[in-house]
Amino acid sequence: MKPLVAIVGRPNVGKSTLFNRILGRRKAIVEDMPGVTRDRNYADVEFGGRSFALVDTGGFDPEAADGMLALMKRQVSMALEEADALVVVVDGPDGLTPVDEAIWEIARSGTRRAYLVVNKLDRPNQAPLSADFYRLGADALFSVSAMNGAGVAELLEAVVPELDAPLAGEDEEEEDGSGPIRVAIIGRPNVGKSTFANALLGEERYLTSDLPGTTRDAVDTPFTSGGRDYVLVDTAGVRKKKNVERGVELMSVSRSVRSIERCHVAALVLDVMEGITDQDKKLAALALERGRALVILLNKWDLLDAGPKAGDEQAMMIRDEMTFAAFAPHLFISALKGRNVDRFLATVNRVHANLFQRIPTRKLNLFYEEVIRTPPPSSSGARTIRIKYLSQVQVNPPTILLFKTGSTQVPRHYLRFLQRMLREKYGFEGVPLRLIPK
Repeated sequence: MKPLVAIVGRPNVGKSTLFNRILGRRKAIVEDMPGVTRDRNYADVEFGGRSFALVDTGGFDPEAADGMLALMKRQVSMALEEADALVVVVDGPDGLTPVDEAIWEIARSGTRRAYLVVNKLDRPNQAPLSADFYRLGADALFSVSAMNGAGVAELLEAVVPELDAPLAGEDEEEEDGSGPIRVAIIGRPNVGKSTFANALLGEERYLTSDLPGTTRDAVDTPFTSGGRDYVLVDTAGVRKKKNVERGVELMSVSRSVRSIERCHVAALVLDVMEGITDQDKKLAALALERGRALVILLNKWDLLDAGPKAGDEQAMMIRDEMTFAAFAPHLFISALKGRNVDRFLATVNRVHANLFQRIPTRKLNLFYEEVIRTPPPSSSGARTIRIKYLSQVQVNPPTILLFKTGSTQVPRHYLRFLQRMLREKYGFEGVPLRLIPK
């Protein structure tokens, strides 16, 4: 796994601006007020030929009852547990504050390497403002302007060599998907994720309880079945943001998101007694946005007074409520009774193969000639767009370039049409299919 660098600091010191500057694009929301970034924001970064993960630890609620300093201590303590290196950001024009001192003391008390960054030195005449921070006793002090990029490269040149970071591209997936299949079990708390994991593994590997939030960590468990290697990640349950408690549960949510990013197949466990919630939809969307295959598991099927058509009704509910994931296969299971658990890995194998399915350019364009060109794309008030040819350029997830003429955009409805036709021809069950006009 890539080493993780965490950006920490009190509110409004420019953490998200520095995150975006290192990343090279605007991913974190930046606003000139404290507490804008409330959730951890992860991204993969390459620098100097090395690859690592970066997290903007974000802020906190400054009006919380337990106080600003207590909340910040908790945030930094969690970052210390997870990160391999800490970048502690302070505000140069503001000068050294007691909160800065407390954060730095916590940061350097751990085993992780900590780097002190004085930000907002946007003009050369502001350089002397960094002198106040030498009182913290840091081994080195980095003066930067996250806004215009000054000093950021020097910071990375110090941080990256100290990480056990793989060469860029070294940790990329095998193009044929021949390695172990990584499966992340995701879902809201208390829907039966750990019970399902235990049933799948045939042992009491994970703690189970009727209380939500029993699983706090995302634990990787390798296993073999049918001659195929798998890695199972039982993620902590994800609640709505307003219900996420400060402290250990907040860390669990962030690790669940990272588990999705590290898996091939996300298995979304739903509670059939509760139906589909907005949080279920958001988790499914998150997995697909990250390019992961998706399998939907309707758990606690044994508790439902199911008539002969109950399965059809539930399948229709999924299609109606989650139209964006209509291509994802679903299984009715009882994790407690072990019902249909044996069918799960066969479904995983199928969608994993689709994730790495590659269609030769010649076949794609024969298909295009025969089927797709009949309704050519058009844009209101513009000339008809002509797609010259199609070419798949990536797997995991399957990504197809549409080489077109003209600068007019291909209408979104036509892209959806192309996706539907490609799925009818080539399947792609359970996986997102990305079409990119070029």
